[in-house]
Amino acid sequence: MATSKKINLLVGWTLFILSTILYWSTMAPNVSLWDCGEFIACMAKMEVGHPPGAPFYLLLGRLLNLFALDASQIAYTANLLSVFSSAGTVMLLYFSAEHILRSTYQKYTESTKSYLLIVATSAIGALTFAVSDTFWFSAVEAEVYALSVFFTALCFWLFLKWDEAKQQSDSGLKWLILIAYLTGLSVGVHLLNLLIIPVLILLIALRKRSFSWTILVKSLVIGATILAILLFGLIQNGLWLAGKLEVLFVNTFNLPVNSGLLLFVIIVFGGLFYAVFKTRTKNNWQHLIAVISLVFMIGYSSYAMIIIRADANTPINLNDPSDVFSLDSFLNREQYAQNPLIYGQYYNTQTGDLQYKDAYRRNGDQYELYKKSDNYEYDDDGCGIFPRMHSSSQTHKYGYQQWAGADATSTEKPSFITNLRFLFNYQINHMYIRYFMWNFSGRQNDEQSHGEIHKGNWITGFSFLDKRIEGSHKHGLADNNPSRNTYFLLPFLLGLIGILFILKSGNTGKKYLAVIGLLFLMTGPIIILYLNQTPFEPRERDYAFVGSFYTYAIFIAIGAFGIAEYIYRKSQSYITTGLGIGLITVAVPLLMLSQNYDDHNRSQREFALNQARSYLNSCDPNAILFTYGDNDTYPLWYVQEVEGYRTDVRVVNYGLMGADWCIKQLEKAVNKTSGLTLSIEQERYKIGNLDYALLLEQSKEYAPLNSVVRFIGDTKESSKLPLQNGMKVDFSPVNRFLLPFDEQDTLKWQCTKRVLYKNDIALLDIIANNNWQRPIYFTIGADPEIFLGLQKHLRYDGFVYKLMPYSQSTEMPIFFETDILLDTYLNKIDLGDGSNSYYDHYCRRTFDVIKYRQIGNLLAAELLETGRAEEAKKVIEKSLRELPIDVAPDVSGNLPLVHLAYTCGFEEDAKHLANFLLQRHLNNLLWYASLDRKSQQAAASTFQREVEKGHLVKMVLDTINNPAMSDQLKIVYEQLGLEA
Repeated sequence: MATSKKINLLVGWTLFILSTILYWSTMAPNVSLWDCGEFIACMAKMEVGHPPGAPFYLLLGRLLNLFALDASQIAYTANLLSVFSSAGTVMLLYFSAEHILRSTYQKYTESTKSYLLIVATSAIGALTFAVSDTFWFSAVEAEVYALSVFFTALCFWLFLKWDEAKQQSDSGLKWLILIAYLTGLSVGVHLLNLLIIPVLILLIALRKRSFSWTILVKSLVIGATILAILLFGLIQNGLWLAGKLEVLFVNTFNLPVNSGLLLFVIIVFGGLFYAVFKTRTKNNWQHLIAVISLVFMIGYSSYAMIIIRADANTPINLNDPSDVFSLDSFLNREQYAQNPLIYGQYYNTQTGDLQYKDAYRRNGDQYELYKKSDNYEYDDDGCGIFPRMHSSSQTHKYGYQQWAGADATSTEKPSFITNLRFLFNYQINHMYIRYFMWNFSGRQNDEQSHGEIHKGNWITGFSFLDKRIEGSHKHGLADNNPSRNTYFLLPFLLGLIGILFILKSGNTGKKYLAVIGLLFLMTGPIIILYLNQTPFEPRERDYAFVGSFYTYAIFIAIGAFGIAEYIYRKSQSYITTGLGIGLITVAVPLLMLSQNYDDHNRSQREFALNQARSYLNSCDPNAILFTYGDNDTYPLWYVQEVEGYRTDVRVVNYGLMGADWCIKQLEKAVNKTSGLTLSIEQERYKIGNLDYALLLEQSKEYAPLNSVVRFIGDTKESSKLPLQNGMKVDFSPVNRFLLPFDEQDTLKWQCTKRVLYKNDIALLDIIANNNWQRPIYFTIGADPEIFLGLQKHLRYDGFVYKLMPYSQSTEMPIFFETDILLDTYLNKIDLGDGSNSYYDHYCRRTFDVIKYRQIGNLLAAELLETGRAEEAKKVIEKSLRELPIDVAPDVSGNLPLVHLAYTCGFEEDAKHLANFLLQRHLNNLLWYASLDRKSQQAAASTFQREVEKGHLVKMVLDTINNPAMSDQLKIVYEQLGLEA
């Protein structure tokens, strides 16, 4: 027994070390895209990120940040938190699988040789998960999901330790208390870990009883009740009493803000301590509940960091949860849309009035009562049970039509069958099964898929199976793509074998099958039902389901043991069995490692960091830069807050300006930037006050912008527009504005919007009161809606548009000034050598968003036209170095770049690149021709775009004058019946 324990610990920690080496060696060296920049910035200075926050994650990250030698290494140490968490998860998966196999097949623990079968196969399951697609992706960047799944793995392993202790000594309460504490801590990382609670209830229920469906149902009911109490009772609505006390203490007794909250905390923890000591002599279930509740709340208390740091008014302070009411809104994630679960509206349900509820908000040292928007009122006849197609967005309606055959124009409530069709076709199949099979069968490519047959599907590696998904001919996105990974269904089949094997392993086997199966359901399909996702998500969401992939890897370990056990029973030879285990290791985890390594290695990728610096470098000193989305905002927050880079630039997110707390923070100085001046009082910007204003065209005259802004923000009756329903709304009688620059230039433009929302009004307020004192920029990938009709006055300045008082003097469709753009492109934009690292789909997509290729092409073409060939060569060389065509062959502007390269004298390079793009073009046409009729109909738009690309291909071939390539194009076109 002692030997077995030593072997078990040795193997477990060896897996931890191996996993750490793997993840550390492939870890991103600094910031990555999406939320990583926000998380790193918030942990470095203990700031407040997006709701519902991750305070314990930030605290752990800050601890690792202390080991950074300088500011540039803070992101590196933040990424290490994911590395160590993920390696720990792999180790815990091994320990859990070993425990289950040891408990179920006890005869294999009688000798060291037989015990090694358990150890080796448990390691196979752990290694398989370690190199799986989704888990590896999260393991090498600063995101909460690696630490979140670590908590899930830790709590599950502690469940098993409790079960073992209970069997040996009929005790084990210390394990339950530890689990409760860790669950409380995990809420400060991500709410996903709460889903493990029903699994614990089932394990407790099966301790002395055999599995039955009745026990499973009862456990689910009890577990779901506890989960609902924690989620909807404590986390989302637990501050109800605190709010009552706060209003009483602050408004009535004139005590400081948060006095009532402090008393509430004292009452809660005092009550729990009292309950613990009051029941300590009885040592019964009441005492256990009191202790568990207390330690859970101690873990949950990491959220104190949120309100403490928000009260300090940190530079990043999203939602400003500095009092009990804003904290309650923060925890409830009220800034995000709430999707209906059990009952609610469909996409075409008639919408009634917006409902309001009484709420409090801070007003100086007191709280004021106001009407807070709640939910829309919907016609009951158009609502239904379990609505899956609930969004009225036109884009989402198109998705419902695509995935479920719903009539997007109909006013009749869709049938429940149509509703379920969307559930199974999109939410379950596309948004879960596809992700699951990515990890255990294979992945077509890393392109984000919205149902296209050539993007992001799961594959097997067997052509006779995959041709049903992608055709018999590979599309260019799947051909010679590092992100195309095939495992030949082996991990998936090994897991199925594990399920069947443990099913036939007696009562103990059925017990663990039920426990593991419930964990799988809670961390996979149940999340799907809860999220109720809409079509066209902004990114793939596989990271949300990694807990279920972890669970399936336990089945893989059991399956590997089942095969090893079968080989041993038939051969009675440990050598033969060892060879079989070695073969499984090569066929599954080593195969997956070899397939996944090239597209998961981010050790040289610095794209997000370089992009952020290039954004800021494109701006003049003391500029104001308006951003739009996650990937043009969070990396900027990182470089400014962590590295102190270009802190003279004030970064303002347009989307966040729709919230009153954000507009209030704009007037505050941040880092080296002074506050922004606004003419409309903050009282008017509060929610429920100046939420929108109508924009009329009662005159063709241009009105001074500052006068218009003051008129909109005025509270006088004369600045209100009476409506037919008796309401009076804010408005502007004109939509043509002017803003003088000097005696020669005056900015004049017409705003094309009919309705200005709060962020639009704030933007106009900033522009008017800035009065050209600070240069104003917009990130180049921003949605044109935020420009408010200013497009003709926005000059291309690298990765940003600069607001100018004049527009392009020529008829050029794009406003730029050659010398300024040339200097910015060559000297201020630096994205590094693109050949050093694999750029995944989101990096490649970002290149399109920031119009990298188009800017270079535009500049090179202008330089060639004006006889500045040498400078054009430098532009083209830089464009090809920072974004090689073979790294991102489908980025817009590649073919015009080849044309320009040939014109500049890079003739051999141009011919090589032209041939590369030609072969890709022809390949894609042949791919379409290989599809069956139904698939061709689905891919018709893709084919049409490829045909349109053919015109550019012909232009390039005409330029380089290569008869062989032209003939090849002509042959394929004639073969497909296209006009050459």
